[in-house]
Formats: sequence, structure tokens, C-alpha cells
Amino acid sequence: MKPQPSVTKPSPVRAVALLGLLTALCTVLRIVKVPIPNVQPVTDILMIVTLLLGFRWGFSLTMSTLIVSNLFLGFGLWTLPQIVAYACCMVIVIVMVTILPVIRRRIWLQIGLAGLLGYLYGFIVSLGMAVIGSLNGLGFWAYYVSGLPFDTYHAIGNLVFYPIVLAILRQGLQRFDRGGAHFETLHKSR
Repeated sequence: MKPQPSVTKPSPVRAVALLGLLTALCTVLRIVKVPIPNVQPVTDILMIVTLLLGFRWGFSLTMSTLIVSNLFLGFGLWTLPQIVAYACCMVIVIVMVTILPVIRRRIWLQIGLAGLLGYLYGFIVSLGMAVIGSLNGLGFWAYYVSGLPFDTYHAIGNLVFYPIVLAILRQGLQRFDRGGAHFETLHKSR
């Protein structure tokens, strides 16, 4: 008979420590720039944390990452649309895996979703900036279209980083959430 995995909840101290470590990781990755703009694995990390630990974790990490990183990068009118955009991305991840549970078992579907999140994030930030800046319909589309190359960089970066980040994070998060049901179903090596 196979022993059942432990389903005890991690201690609050471990949870805060993990959130702090993940926030530090995401903050450093947002601040350290590569030569190509918008290429950073933060969206992938947020998606993987949401898939493995749930929306509350994904949203908490989103908030803490944006607040801490913007202490260094600067707060501005763009901060609120960034938070809303990442929160919407995490909601889309949860909705997609609820509607299509096969996403948890197929890495190529996860990678595709990560790529689409690059475009969704850019669209929502552009929409938020249009609302804040009182852009009319044509002004919004001009703003959005001018940002499409950067959204494309973001999407391509997500496609490239996702399998690497998944391999690293899955191991670490598995140790944290012993017996979590999502670890058995999230793609392992296909």
C-alpha cells in the first residue's frame, strides 16, 4: 500500500519566508535589465506560483513584487495598471486551468499560455494608461499599437524562460507545499 502524502499546511513563518524569497527574486529580476526591453521571467514566476500554490499566492506575490520593485524603479501612474494587469493574468491562468485541466499536464500549453500573458499584460496596462490619461478610442489604439513590439518581446521572453523557471521553481515549491495536489498533475518531464 502506498503511503498517503502529508497534507499539513506549511507554518505561517515558512509561508512568510517563502513569500519574501520569491518577492526578492522577482524584484531582482525586474530591476536587472537585459539588453532587450520587457524580457524578464517575472510573469512566468507569477504564473507558476499561481498554478502550484493558488491565486492567493500569485496575487500576494504580484502585489509584493510590484511594491518592492517600484521602491527602486519608482512609483507612478503606471503602478496601478501593472497591478491590475498581473492580477488579471493570474485570474486568466486559474480560469484556463479550470476550464482546460489538461493545461496542467502539457508543458507546451503552459508555454503557450505564458506567451499569451505577455500580450494580455501589455493590453491591460495600455488600457489602464488610456483611462488614466483620458485617451479617446483612437488615442488608445495608437498607444497600444506603439507598444506591441515591447509586448512581443515580453511574450517571447515568457516562451523562452517558462520551461527553465518551471524546472527550478517546481523543485523548491514542492519542498514548501509537501503533498500539494497540483505538483502531481503539473507537467513533470514531457
